Parts: sequence; C-alpha cells; structure tokens
Amino acid sequence: MSVLRRLAMPAGAGLIAALLLSVLGVQTEFAWGWGVLVAAATPIFSLQMPDDARADAPGRALERSYVGSDVSRLAWAINLHGDSVSEAVTRRVRATLRRRLARHGIDLDDATQAEAVEERLGSGVWARLNGRVTSIRDIREALAAAERLVPPDTHDAIQRDAIQREQTP
Repeated sequence: MSVLRRLAMPAGAGLIAALLLSVLGVQTEFAWGWGVLVAAATPIFSLQMPDDARADAPGRALERSYVGSDVSRLAWAINLHGDSVSEAVTRRVRATLRRRLARHGIDLDDATQAEAVEERLGSGVWARLNGRVTSIRDIREALAAAERLVPPDTHDAIQRDAIQREQTP
C-alpha cells in the first residue's frame, strides 16, 4: 500500500505533464518522453540527503505558549507615568505585610491593634494600601516597612515567607 502511495505522486505528475504537452501540440512521443522524465525526477525533490539536518532530527516538541513570569507581570502593573500601581501589586504587598506582621503577633483585622500597625508600618501606610488608588511612593514605603519587619538574623523566616508567598494566590 505504501509503495502505491509513493508511486502515485510521480505517476500523476508525469501523466499531467504528458497530457499538457500533447494539448499544447508537442509530438506525442516527445510529450510522453517528457512525462516519463517528470515522473522520474519527481521523487528526487522529496529525497532527504544524509547531510540534511532534518533527516534524523526528532519532531519539534509542542511548546507551551509563554505567559510571562510574576516579576514581568508585576513590572508591567506599575505605571511610572501616572504614578500608580495596579491592584495585583498592591495585593502582593498587602499579603507580604500581613504575613510579616503576623510573625510579630499583630493581626491587621483586629481594630485594637491599629496603633501597633501604625507604629510598625508608618503613619497611614496600611490605609493608603487599602485606598482607592495606590501610588508608587505608597508601595515603596510599604516595602521599606516590610524590610524593617524582618529581623536581620532570621534567614529561616525569610525562606518560610518565600514558601508562603508561592502558595498564596
């Protein structure tokens, strides 16, 4: 069956060439001669030479479309011209501050600890992060507060924080 498939293309090309030349008025013997020549030459164009890189190469792996990393998505979410950041950046910073304050025993949802939150983060930082529009300056202040919340000798705590960050949506 595969032999017939391999012969069908050259035979068809030769037959079409011979018939076309006959219709154009070429003598029948020459037309059929050219048809046989076309049929013989057709398989040559489909050969793969040994030095061809495609001869024994595996098929191309199906690649997953690239969607970008978290860092690139967050970088695009910062509008330097409008001095604002998107909700994705603000949400990440709020989650980081919430985890780091929880390590210090401070619950952001507890209204009685609002003074401790203001003391640790700075005046109005948490309120600005929960406001309608968050500016780049607010994010910088919040990240500086997050750095102050990490004691310098707690390398394990930073690793736990990174693991929790990966698990947080």
